[in-house]
Amino acid sequence: MAKQQILFVDDEPMVLQGLQRLLRPFRTEWDMAFVESGQVALAKLTEHPFDVIVSDMRMPGMNGAELLKEVMRRYPAMVRIVLSGHADNDLVTQCVGVAHQYISKPCDPDQLKAMIRNACILSGRLVDEEVRKVIGAIDSLPSVPELYLELKAALKEEDIDSRNLGAIIQKDIGMTAKILKLVNSSFFGLRRVISDAQEAVAYLGIDTIKTLVLSNSVFEQSKPLRTKLISISDLWHHSMTVAAGAKAIAHAEGLGMASQEEAFVGGILHDVGVLILASNFPDTYDKAVELVITEQLMIPTAEQEFFGVTHAEVGAYLLGLWGLPAPILNIVGLHHRIHLQDESQVTPLIAVHAADVLCGIQQQHPLFETGRLDQAAIERAGLWDRQEAWAALVHDAAHG
Repeated sequence: MAKQQILFVDDEPMVLQGLQRLLRPFRTEWDMAFVESGQVALAKLTEHPFDVIVSDMRMPGMNGAELLKEVMRRYPAMVRIVLSGHADNDLVTQCVGVAHQYISKPCDPDQLKAMIRNACILSGRLVDEEVRKVIGAIDSLPSVPELYLELKAALKEEDIDSRNLGAIIQKDIGMTAKILKLVNSSFFGLRRVISDAQEAVAYLGIDTIKTLVLSNSVFEQSKPLRTKLISISDLWHHSMTVAAGAKAIAHAEGLGMASQEEAFVGGILHDVGVLILASNFPDTYDKAVELVITEQLMIPTAEQEFFGVTHAEVGAYLLGLWGLPAPILNIVGLHHRIHLQDESQVTPLIAVHAADVLCGIQQQHPLFETGRLDQAAIERAGLWDRQEAWAALVHDAAHG
């Protein structure tokens, strides 16, 4: 297997020497280069291809944000990581648009290794280089216009609280993904993973949310999808119904509150890859949807034919780049292939899979009607006889 090519940029020679010493054990996995400025880094990139760039933030001449913005423009498939000892609000607003992830100094080599390995493993699963370039350049995802306007209006109210803001954000696929990316980055030095949008908003605080929304356009109002056969409203309605149904199934099967929330957030984000493909490749995605409807194919089968990759892999790749919690990545990446998780009991992944299929059978858009329950995996978990009960729960969630 080829080594990953990693470029480190820092204007302090002592820091670069320290990184070289610290990362010496990884020489069997990585080929590493170390340079002292953004200008030298860009010159280096013209000479040699790299998979990952890790840059300091505060550098004279060209700072880290400016460097990564230029890297994103020229080499969108490259993984972009900020390594910095400064974590003020100004840094957050500069980095949030250009960096996939953020690591604070002093660097934890195991954290850096895990972050790069995760991003590179996911990128290796993508077949189509054009798809990989598009995903690498994504900073924000399309939001439902009504929800974006609702969020902006709420932020203007003097007595708005974090719970209400979290409730609005949690109703939108793109907003949920972005807020979880931010709160779980090392910007904020959390010692645990947050996978709930409302908790994320409470932790970040209303002032930070205001800055991100009003000043930095993190949740900018998006144009409608240019697909003819599926709209952002179709996708939003399906995802919210799956989220509610998955949480209801998790509750009915006795899972704890944390697992119920995991099922809910996983349900919101399970089809984020559909949003990515449909918004960036509308004509091709319409052809895939048409094939699903006319030939009664499952969605991943049609996507594989047109893109060489499925929405589940695309969604997991982007969210992996963004550093979202592993359990959420697991749900997004495997919700059509739950047999790959060797579980003999109910899990949030099984709850999302079941809700996804049952929602598609019961309602709304023909794109979601062709899913099938994974009988072998559900039988292995001893839950095959729960189908009718789950269907009732999903129906109630959809109409509640």
